[in-house]
This record gives sequence, C-alpha cells and structure tokens, in this order.
Amino acid sequence: MKHLSLRFFSVLVLMLMGVPVWSQTCQTRDEIPEQAKSSMETIAQHIFEQASHGDTDAMRSNSIPSLQSNFGDIAGAVNDNKPAFQGANTQIRTSFLLDTGATPSPDGRFYCGVFGATGMNSGGAEFYIPGLAAGKYGIVIQDVTGPKGPYALTTVFQDLNGWKLAGFQFRPESARGHDGIWYLEQARDYKSKGQNHNAWFYYWTSWDLMAPVKFMNTKLLSRITDESSGLQLKDLPSGGNGLSYSANGKTYNITDISVFRTDNSLDLSIKYSVNSTADFAATAADARNLAAAYVNQYPELKDAFNNVWAHAIDPNGGDVPGVVPLKK
Repeated sequence: MKHLSLRFFSVLVLMLMGVPVWSQTCQTRDEIPEQAKSSMETIAQHIFEQASHGDTDAMRSNSIPSLQSNFGDIAGAVNDNKPAFQGANTQIRTSFLLDTGATPSPDGRFYCGVFGATGMNSGGAEFYIPGLAAGKYGIVIQDVTGPKGPYALTTVFQDLNGWKLAGFQFRPESARGHDGIWYLEQARDYKSKGQNHNAWFYYWTSWDLMAPVKFMNTKLLSRITDESSGLQLKDLPSGGNGLSYSANGKTYNITDISVFRTDNSLDLSIKYSVNSTADFAATAADARNLAAAYVNQYPELKDAFNNVWAHAIDPNGGDVPGVVPLKK
C-alpha cells in the first residue's frame, strides 16, 4: 500500500521555485571517475542481491554506524517487499557522486549536470538532503523488474574508507497496471476537461511513480510540478495548514488529502481531526458522511478513483475510517 502526502508535494512546489545556490558539488554518471563509479555500482548490486534474499543482517553489517543502530525501517521495507524482490532482475539506471566539501551547505542542495536558463538539462538532477555530515556520498538508482511489476531501487552510500550503506528506498513505478507517463497523460486530459481536482491528484500520482526518491528532482519531474502548480486549487490543505470544510451542518478540520493505492485500487484518503473516537459507530458514520459530502461536491472523482475514504483521527492517534465506493 502506498500513500503520498499532499503536504510534501506542496512544499516541493515551493522549494523548486528557489534560486540555485551552487555550494556543493555533484557529478553525473558520465562524470564520475571510473574506479569510483564501478565500486559504487558494484556494492549497489550486492545490496540488491542481499535484499532479494532477505539478508538484512548482511545489509546492516555494511552500513554506516548510525544506520546499523536504527535499521528497523530498512529491514521492514525489505520484508514488506519480498514478493517484489523474488524472481526480479535489476539494471543500473544511473548514479551520482555528491561531495559536501569541508563545510556542508545548510540547505542540502546538490545540482548535478548542466543547468541553463531553462533549468536542468536531460540527464541532470537536483537533490535536497539537508543535514548531511561532511563527506562524499554515492547515489545509485536501479531499475528492478519482476512478477510484481517495475520498481526503482535507490541506494545511498557514504564513503568511509569504502562505500557504506546510508539509505535504501524501494518504490513502485506503476499503479493499477499503469506507469507514471500514463498518469501524466490522464492528468493533462482531466485538466483539459476542467476536472482540476482529478488533474491535481493524477499529476501527484505521476510524480510519485516517476520519482525514485522524494528528495530528487529531474527535468521531467520539474515539468510535472510546474504543470500542477498552475491549477492553483484553494480548497486543499497545504503547507502544514489544515482546511476548514463545511458539510452536513458542521465544520471539519481536514489535515490531509492524499492518494492511497493498492495493487488493484486507486483511492482518495481524507484525514480530519476529532476530539475522540471512543464511539466507534458514530465516528464511522460521521467519516462516511464527510466522504460522501466531498464526492457530492466533486462528482468528477467518480471518474478517477475507486473509493473515497475519510479517516477521523483523535489526539491519541485513534483512526476510524468511513468509505464511499465510487465503482459499482
């Protein structure tokens, strides 16, 4: 199951409007010295092999010290994605060599490749990784194909007298049998029809499927961001601010509206704050009423999604959902 935050996407739109500060260096695959590139990509392929066999102990042993003591998330990702790893093949897509210099820039931005008046050229990339310790880092992106469909495996390494694993992300590149380009085309089609909410969420899904990691930007990803920002929707929570939404004679404090996907379904998920979820039945009914009101306001959602979920969240993390199916 995959869940993409609207808050993150909105922050990304603002972030990409900034002017580059060339305080750190990055080399693309064509620029990396052959020995460094070979060693970096070889260890990346070893990491894939270890993950495909579920050998998280071997992965941990070749990780940076801070990751060795906090390896649960990566071990969980490997375990959760066993079906996708089994019988899969991998191929190196590209790699990057990042150097913070003696004093890392606080903004954590790295610009890789050639940037001109219209932005980055094809093959370039931008990374946003604040808080890195001084040093050199390798990023290797592999295309993984198997029975569960295409995935992108991104491994991050730190040079500590040899490459040590510093990050691991395994992300699907398709949803309901379609890739990011298909969702981009659908988003443009929805936009041409004036279905701006469907367009926004499909741009959002397209970006998520084509971004190997969320802290990376490319020429195509930048184009998706630019196109989606032109929609300028005012009735979605963004920038960490909630949305006051009136329906059913009451006002809801909506904190997040996100795309939620499984292997067979693309759903819209609405989260809102409540004081208590102790009365489960009443809260579930209230959540369904909110989901129904949102669908009634935006009937176009029936064209784009399988279900709309509303989640009532209390201060203790209690979560009571209500669902409105959109496909009969």
